[in-house]
Amino acid sequence: MRAVLQQQTLAKPASFSGVGLHSGNKVSMTLLPAPPNSGVIFRRVDLDSRAEIPAQVGNVAETDRSTTLSRGNAKVQTVEHVLAALYGFGVTNAVVELDSSEPPVADGSARQFCKMIREAGIEAQAERVEPVQVTEPIEYTHNGTVISAFPHDGFKITCTSSDKGGRFTQFFSVELTPETWESEIAQARTFCFYEEIEYLIKNGLIRGGSLENAIVIRDDA
Repeated sequence: MRAVLQQQTLAKPASFSGVGLHSGNKVSMTLLPAPPNSGVIFRRVDLDSRAEIPAQVGNVAETDRSTTLSRGNAKVQTVEHVLAALYGFGVTNAVVELDSSEPPVADGSARQFCKMIREAGIEAQAERVEPVQVTEPIEYTHNGTVISAFPHDGFKITCTSSDKGGRFTQFFSVELTPETWESEIAQARTFCFYEEIEYLIKNGLIRGGSLENAIVIRDDA
């Protein structure tokens, strides 16, 4: 029999303010409880429509240096860190309210979002969620990146990372739980290579970037 888990939401709201990494706009973000079966929903309170954008694959609009979700004329970009934090803690239902188009970057990691979730607390809900189970190997390749999934009794992530030149190769493997998520993964910070900065600026990105919220890697570093 496949494992069945309870849905979870936040016990109370938690807020944080900062600037968006790519937009450079000031933003206030509040994580809110949500009813069962809601999933994670981004709400743009700065728009007259208070547009809501569910965090679903079908709403992914762009993936150039960040993930952008859109629905109708509303969009929200760079959602990956806050979504990862919610998933890492097992929060299945939540509303993410924003008064701009991008969550605050904080220090470039998910640590601040972990603090918000701990501040809010997690509340179990009566409804259950049945996890997706991989029953046979799956592999997807795109632009030189390969992701593979294999059957496993749990959720284990193994990753080898390097740039296109094979520099700065790193290997990491962990059995994912809320504890290992917070201690081993949430600390990882946004980074780029020094030679990419001109391209990013010319393309209207990293307007809110600084050495306080990102790491810049040079060959001579």
